[in-house]
Amino acid sequence: MQEFILQQKKRRLIEFLLEKNILIEPEFLEQLQLIQEPHKVSEFINKKLSSSEGSKEKTSGEHKQITKIDGTVRVAFSYTGAPEKVSVQNFISYFNARYNSLKKILQQRVQLQNITSIAKLKAKAEKENVSIIGMVFSKEATKNGNMVTLEDPTGLIKVFFSKNKADVNAKANDIVMDEVVGVSGMVGKGIIFANDLFFPDIPIMKEIKKSPVEEYALFISDMHIGSKQFLENEFLKFIHWICGEIGSDKQKEIASKVKYIFITGDAVDGISVYPSQKEELTILTYREQYKKLAEFLQLIPSDIKIIISPGNHDVMPIAEPQPPIAEEYCPELWNMPNVIMVSNPAVVNIAARQGFPGFDVLMYHGYSYNHYADVVESIRAQKPNISERADLVMKLLLQKRHLAPSYNGNPHLPTDNDYLIIEKVPDIFVSGDVHKSAVFTYKNVITGIIGSCFQSRTSFQEKVGHVPDPGRIPIINLKTRDVKILNFVGGIE
Repeated sequence: MQEFILQQKKRRLIEFLLEKNILIEPEFLEQLQLIQEPHKVSEFINKKLSSSEGSKEKTSGEHKQITKIDGTVRVAFSYTGAPEKVSVQNFISYFNARYNSLKKILQQRVQLQNITSIAKLKAKAEKENVSIIGMVFSKEATKNGNMVTLEDPTGLIKVFFSKNKADVNAKANDIVMDEVVGVSGMVGKGIIFANDLFFPDIPIMKEIKKSPVEEYALFISDMHIGSKQFLENEFLKFIHWICGEIGSDKQKEIASKVKYIFITGDAVDGISVYPSQKEELTILTYREQYKKLAEFLQLIPSDIKIIISPGNHDVMPIAEPQPPIAEEYCPELWNMPNVIMVSNPAVVNIAARQGFPGFDVLMYHGYSYNHYADVVESIRAQKPNISERADLVMKLLLQKRHLAPSYNGNPHLPTDNDYLIIEKVPDIFVSGDVHKSAVFTYKNVITGIIGSCFQSRTSFQEKVGHVPDPGRIPIINLKTRDVKILNFVGGIE
């Protein structure tokens, strides 16, 4: 009975806080439950709110670990830092945080549990076996293999990957700037001759997580509302389907079980994103583009949670991490009770229930993918176009446990932490940007999904030879983890 009373108290507290639009952390809720006198509850809340307001200026560049209780959706991570002047110290803190976080992951490997700092290598005898963890400072291909300079907080060292060790050198071909790796090898004069190379990577797990209940999540991106190439009729067909108005009996049954819609960036076309874009727009302001988006989303059943993150066409600065789309540009979206606005990247937990922890969905628009598709030899050699190999890039970045490791690969926002590290292994990793859908499984536990688009071929895409494949929506059965791709161009397939 006591446990029941505590649960009822907790539920009432949550309902009260949600009515006041107050987001809470677990520790805050636990402290609140301990208060017995009713009048002290309001005092405690007001004190916390005052403290939070007073610290806004200090935390303007930081992220927020948010626990948002909203049905079966919990925002585990969403960056809400405000733009601020960048200092040299920001860069130092940024790269130190990256090194330390990825070092901890790498040290879980048996081969890297007894690492040596680079400064202490000078005291080692030649041909002695050592292991180090370092960040890639430079990389050069030679006729005999790869020469990579690694850096840790104590110094730099050259590491040579010989072509005579073909497997190890092949892995070294895929090293990119600024990533953190582990190396085991033999000491030489001012150099290590590598015997093996280790990436942080995703650990091998026994089985894929599955929900006890059959319900669905679907993934869209890159609608580009406001563009002359926006496929409005096809997007409306999707909305009619999700409302149960069209499709076969089986398709209608699936639609009735959709509980989550993820929109992973570029829902609108934006303005001045590229030269002469204005000539290709039907809606000329961000404000009106987002208003039109809200009109569409308001047609979707309100019991479906819609999670929206920004992309490079959205109003937010493109430096990553990008905060959620600002309320001043889209108040209609912020006021929709079933819409949850998050950053790029973000981690959102869905479908949790008693006895089941739910699924962690890592959302990232994918603006960095073009860079790695071009510079990583094993990917570039396989397929001719980034839209055909985005899944390979996503697998590569899971291996590196970072969404954009090379600082010059795409715009970064240097803060006191690196929020593009993939610290916790996601269950679902979803992206967009390339305007073609794809699905893959990584290490048997991560479902990788790339959303398609609702925009026909643009003049820019014609120039670069990109042919989009619009109107295809990946949808996942959370009970079986099977993914199907529905096609809304032509009939529903």
